[in-house]
Amino acid sequence: MKKSIGWVLIITLVLVGLLAGCKDKSAAAGTTDSAAGLNFTGYPMNAQDKTITWFSSESYLPNTAYATANDSPFHSGLKEMLGVNIEWIFPTAGTDANQAFNLMLAGDTLPDIINHRLMSDAERYINEGTIRDLSDRIQEWSPAYYAWLQTEEAYDRAMKTDSGKYYGYGFFREAGGWNDSYLGPVVNKTWLDECGLPLPETISDWDKTIRTFKDKYGALMSFAWSRVTGYGTFLSGAFGAYSFADYRLYVDKNNKIQLANVQPEFRNELAKMHEWWSAGLIDQDVLSINDTMARSNALNKKMGISFTSMGQLSNWVTDAKNANNGAEWIGLQYPKGDDGTLAMIPGGYGIGSVAAAVSTSCPDDKLELVMRALDYAYTEDGNLYWNFGKKGVSWDYDANGKPAYLPLVTNDPDGLNNAIDKYGGSTWSGCCIQATALLYMKNTQQAIDANDLWFYPNEAVSAAWTLPNGMTMTPEESTRAAELRNTISTFVGEAAIQFISGQTGLSSWDSYVSQVNSMGLSELLGIYQAAYDRYLAR
Repeated sequence: MKKSIGWVLIITLVLVGLLAGCKDKSAAAGTTDSAAGLNFTGYPMNAQDKTITWFSSESYLPNTAYATANDSPFHSGLKEMLGVNIEWIFPTAGTDANQAFNLMLAGDTLPDIINHRLMSDAERYINEGTIRDLSDRIQEWSPAYYAWLQTEEAYDRAMKTDSGKYYGYGFFREAGGWNDSYLGPVVNKTWLDECGLPLPETISDWDKTIRTFKDKYGALMSFAWSRVTGYGTFLSGAFGAYSFADYRLYVDKNNKIQLANVQPEFRNELAKMHEWWSAGLIDQDVLSINDTMARSNALNKKMGISFTSMGQLSNWVTDAKNANNGAEWIGLQYPKGDDGTLAMIPGGYGIGSVAAAVSTSCPDDKLELVMRALDYAYTEDGNLYWNFGKKGVSWDYDANGKPAYLPLVTNDPDGLNNAIDKYGGSTWSGCCIQATALLYMKNTQQAIDANDLWFYPNEAVSAAWTLPNGMTMTPEESTRAAELRNTISTFVGEAAIQFISGQTGLSSWDSYVSQVNSMGLSELLGIYQAAYDRYLAR
């Protein structure tokens, strides 16, 4: 699903030309060019005397090298590119994204732009008067964004409510599913070669590899816990399961929403994990291991087989090279069951879970300015800025006409990955389109090869099982689902750890399933099923 951004600009220019002479003055009450004081002719806009207040709870936060957004090259540069002043609002130290969002909502006046994981509740926020319905003006005042949404039905569907209202500006990955399947198994190939082992393909192969690495090198299977729970599912597909340890809903082959954690296949996966845990093959500290610790374990050869992201694999490859420790980290194909089963791998449709909405505190006479500012990211020039920073400063075109980072970035003492985050806003998420070229430029060839291996052979099972970002619930559904989900997710997550570690025997599995059912699972699945069916019907 890879797309070129350049042609979107052509559509944009056509739309601008067509719409310039046929503006619907009644589409948004009190909102006209003269009222907004904006005679838009392109970027930068001549609006330096105006200020947009812009809240983001987790996306495109300033790099940790900078104390404020004014010091950040990306954030200060965006003001210049847009031609408008921006007052940035981010979570204070020690406040997580949801806390910051709730505190922001409790304020007397909302920021003009709210960037948060609000997609599932967009209809409610519109009905409550928190965010604006942008439907009447999006085609006129955000033509590049509107043109992008029309390139894929899934894009357009995700950014509408069930009633058909456009509510925000999403995060999209240019290459679609390839970018979403950015996690997978990895192995130190040097050890495989030394032990005369082939690349492991099945769970039995993994069993042999893990035991051999422990016997010969004292190495355990280890990984950052968040990588196999919050973002990935590790070995699940080999068992026909859809979760490694955390609460996870999935879409089955009959388009029905199910809870992975009560399926018999999930039990089989837990049994294997308990076997490995009891044999001392899994790092007993794995629950507290983060990316930094996993990276240290890889560098110090405390593990030889793991699960991580493309970006982290790049770090491991670079660390091994700099330390000259002989490790050759490469990506592995997702393991299959001994019967050839591979039910799923982590993936999606190239649509993120965060979106930027325009609040109702944004006055009518500033609406066009705000919507033009958000539209910039989806124009050709804006896409380049959001991904790579300012041309001639952080990047320029190479001899082949492709973006290439300049020494300011490549020679940054904090390292390439960190430097890229200083100048662009799409590194992790944003209200923009993440360029595939960015991922190629920031990762090693080994990591790119790994991502190819994780995704392309497994594309058919990478996304069909996932609940799509953009599903929305009614206010009543959202409130009730949150109540049920919070109770069930906590219980099944804790139970999975207890099953793996042996604190609870799998002989009590049936009792566990009954307990989950008694917590209102059927009602929860019904709520999600209704939301999913409405999403498909949009």
